[in-house]
Amino acid sequence: MTDLDERIVRALRERAEGAVDTDRLTARAVAGGQARRRRRRAGAGVAVGLVAVLGLTVGTGAGWLEGVRPPHAAAPGTSAVTPPGADDVPGAASRPDLVGTDPQVLHFGLDPARARYLGWEVWSGVEVVRADVGGGRAVTVELTTSAAALMHDVVNGMTVEEAYDGSDRRHRGRGDTPSWVRLWQPARGLYARATVTAATAREVDVAVRALRLGDARRCDGPVRLTTLPTGARLTGCRVEADSFPDTLRVSLRVTANEQRQMTVSFEYASSIASSQTEGNRTIAGRPAYRYPQGEQLELLGFPKAHLVADFGWPFDGFTEQDAALVLGGARVAEDPIRPETWD
Repeated sequence: MTDLDERIVRALRERAEGAVDTDRLTARAVAGGQARRRRRRAGAGVAVGLVAVLGLTVGTGAGWLEGVRPPHAAAPGTSAVTPPGADDVPGAASRPDLVGTDPQVLHFGLDPARARYLGWEVWSGVEVVRADVGGGRAVTVELTTSAAALMHDVVNGMTVEEAYDGSDRRHRGRGDTPSWVRLWQPARGLYARATVTAATAREVDVAVRALRLGDARRCDGPVRLTTLPTGARLTGCRVEADSFPDTLRVSLRVTANEQRQMTVSFEYASSIASSQTEGNRTIAGRPAYRYPQGEQLELLGFPKAHLVADFGWPFDGFTEQDAALVLGGARVAEDPIRPETWD
């Protein structure tokens, strides 16, 4: 079993009972990706991959952004994008108890003079921001009210006080480059973790000083879900903007219970030459396509973008009708790379 297999098993076992068939998981991810690539006339490499199929974390802690892709800074010349402000929401400094309670809200932000956002997410009670702080590496900053949520796979045999002492701990990274992890308490009742894969922990220190607990922002992107199946709710949000405005990825998790989950993914790439318009389904008067390999449904007609609902294994329970309901009510910004149109 590979390291990725082991992390997939560990992540799935946190959410399901019994053994996990990693061969079937991998095969389904590959089959789904191949089917989609055959439908898309682009070499942008923006097909929904294993993370979209799983719709869950395969890394340590809540870092479902960095669990699959190695941390990296945005390419030179890319534009900065910031999560939209949430002026009507208190920040973590005044309401630490709200952190992680709303999948559509980040109760902290970063000083734009010190850091550039590469992505943000809210997942399983943890709020996460990835940023470029000028060192050429992506720093991940996580905030939660649960000390245990960030200690997983980082420290062993330590008390909370010992673990969250603010020191930088070196861990084995990718290749010859180590990873640095800092655990600390930025305020009473809050626990934070900053991680980076780099030669030194300098970027961690910059990111910590850039933290703004009085800020509140929306975990938002160019797509919003307005209709959900009965009993379902939005439980996760992720936006990846590493190479914005050339590419932008949004993933939203819909949950009815631990065994009924659906991931809705929106992927934009300026390099997509054309859009598929012929489907084998119709949703709200628009063409859609049901992929023959795997429970995946795509609403067609978005220039340079794909909107896909993945409603199948390993979280069986939602149906094609449920996916059609969610996609039919999705609101997509007319220009995905203009954040002012995301409302």
